[in-house]
Amino acid sequence: MPSFKDRLKSGDILLGTWVTFNHLDVVETLSTLPFDWLVFDMEHAPLNISDLQILVVGVKGTSIVPIARVPWNDMVIIKRVLDIGIQGVLVPWVNSKDDAENVIRYVSYPPRGIRGVGPRRAVMYGAIDFLEYYERFEKENLVVAVQIETKKALENIEDIASVKEIDIFYIGPMDLSVSLGIPLQYSHPKFVEAIDTVLRVARKYDIVPGIHTFNVDQAIKYIDIGFRFIALASDYRILRNTFAEMLRKVRGR
Repeated sequence: MPSFKDRLKSGDILLGTWVTFNHLDVVETLSTLPFDWLVFDMEHAPLNISDLQILVVGVKGTSIVPIARVPWNDMVIIKRVLDIGIQGVLVPWVNSKDDAENVIRYVSYPPRGIRGVGPRRAVMYGAIDFLEYYERFEKENLVVAVQIETKKALENIEDIASVKEIDIFYIGPMDLSVSLGIPLQYSHPKFVEAIDTVLRVARKYDIVPGIHTFNVDQAIKYIDIGFRFIALASDYRILRNTFAEMLRKVRGR
């Protein structure tokens, strides 16, 4: 079976969702579905490193790739996330080439980067030989995604894309629209132009374009124009919207 990195390079459409609830039952329930990846949100959800180490157990034994959206482009947080066995990081607020280069420095061992050595759960407490992990993880398994969510990031997007180790550009539509001065106006010409810019630069630099979607129609629309890493809403949004629709239908008979 091809690796997730191979699937990124091959052009596959990779579908996932966001985990914000701090309970293993949520992750294990989602793991019974054919998702390609799950993002554990440490930026806006109340999840810390200890929570994450428990939650990630829910995808063990599946083909689902666990990715953490770290709360900030921070060396210590990124190091600890990788040490507990998370396969990828999604880093918010990457607005310049310097920001992007710091991401790569933080996820990489020397000489490329400055990640400290102490992978712990990532090597299953010593059951996996460290040298094997050292030689293979960054090349074959590590997924690096950066968020394009500000006007400044759009202005610097070619510089950001020139950092070769970036795998995914991920658009946060809410933040991006707010930064552009058009909150939640996803059909506004400014937002459409921003989407086109990200797609164009992603193609030019062989980076996978990704975006968060809130419903099926949005997901299909963005797949049709070239996005390949697609978030299908999130745990709390699906929970609420599904029950809201059921209540509306039952009470409206």
